[in-house]
Amino acid sequence: MSGPSVSGGGTIAVETAEMLRAAHRLTLAQEAIAGVTSRTALCVGGMAASERRSRAEAALVLLRRADGQAAAAADGLRIASARYGSVEHTILDGQRGIAAGLAALTGGTMRALVSQIGFGGMLLVAVTALDISAALVAIRILQRAIETGRFAPQADPVLLRALQLVLSSLDDGVRGALLTERPEDLLTDDPAAPYGVESTATLLAALFLHPAGAPLSVARTARREVTSPRSLASLVDRLPDGKEAAGQVRIERYEGADGPRSIVYIAGTVTFDRDSGAEPFDLASDVLGVAHRSSDSERAVLEAMRSAGIGPDEPVLLVGHSQGALNAVRVAQDGGYRVGGVVQFGGPTGQIALPDDVPVLSVEHNEDLVPVLGGTAASGAAGLRRVVVRRSLPDGGFGVATSPATADFPAHDQGAYRRTIAAAEASGDDRVLAFRSSIAPFLDGRQGTSTRWQARRVSPVPSPTAGAGPGPRPIR
Repeated sequence: MSGPSVSGGGTIAVETAEMLRAAHRLTLAQEAIAGVTSRTALCVGGMAASERRSRAEAALVLLRRADGQAAAAADGLRIASARYGSVEHTILDGQRGIAAGLAALTGGTMRALVSQIGFGGMLLVAVTALDISAALVAIRILQRAIETGRFAPQADPVLLRALQLVLSSLDDGVRGALLTERPEDLLTDDPAAPYGVESTATLLAALFLHPAGAPLSVARTARREVTSPRSLASLVDRLPDGKEAAGQVRIERYEGADGPRSIVYIAGTVTFDRDSGAEPFDLASDVLGVAHRSSDSERAVLEAMRSAGIGPDEPVLLVGHSQGALNAVRVAQDGGYRVGGVVQFGGPTGQIALPDDVPVLSVEHNEDLVPVLGGTAASGAAGLRRVVVRRSLPDGGFGVATSPATADFPAHDQGAYRRTIAAAEASGDDRVLAFRSSIAPFLDGRQGTSTRWQARRVSPVPSPTAGAGPGPRPIR
């Protein structure tokens, strides 16, 4: 299984783990060469002038040269691994720009076709284009099935990247048809812009899902003493499974000389049913979170935080998987708390830019569908502020045991994400270590209290046709 790769900011990663391991091996070799060089120099100093001394001096020159070259190579690999993240970010920004341009051109072409051959002719052209696209996708699926022996298009990184580009370019296609596409629209992807990802998600929620805002019951189900985590990997171990009776949210509070601080762990989606009844961590909350509308699951997290006694000025570390990651970044963005960091695993959050003073670590797999649904990564400085650990899982991760809930999507499994962040932490990558240092006060092994919280809707959920959809996000 390939090692994780880390971007030095931005949501694009490269295979740097092998480079860092090679740099480490070179450093060890350089230290060994330096030891031999030192001993050789001592021996040469004690020799009388002779042919043997001349040969020893020549060997000493070669050893010093090898010492310098090994040190330079190790430094070069470390510098290259640090710079590749921004280079890859630029490359994939270029991909997004090309996709946006093609989408805008397609929209403009469709508009022209309507005026030339009428709506029926344009529809025929559109159906033909869709048929060609479907054929190309089918060929790719067949090719992948032959390569892997498994039918799993949902874990094909090529198809997932194409889907991500398509989702992020829909707004460009609409603007192209309306003749309103601007050059800057090709270079940036603003999810809050008209026809952007947030608008699309809002429309989907209004058409197909129940409105948010049902009364919630958020009850504490458990309390026990706990020691704060010591590593990034141990954060994954404490993420709740939302299907447990204990509930979807875990909150740990620790007292220190500088006051209390808390870690909030948030579960992922519990059910994808449209009619999810009492469960607020559902598909509707997924879509509303992407739409930047107040979801029932996010309200549940905020209520649990208030009930746990977390004040607005107390440092908070937010940790989430899947929908929990989405809730974590939305709370950091709008919740009114003093957020000391966000650690997210497999969330559809790439386009959400947080304040400069909030360190963010995002862990993603190339074969995971969920991060793709949030669209392409934020452009420019906003995207480069995030540290992203990314890994490609051989065979989509199907060869490793996963939980039943993620059997068809093993790249989204919490266990897989734990292995990825553990490998990244062990690699000694400077960016991962720097992030870990920025949240070090939360990882100090301090004694504290852990509570679990279960959220339920306490009134019948309106049907999807009972209203026009979710209202605007409230100002907190």
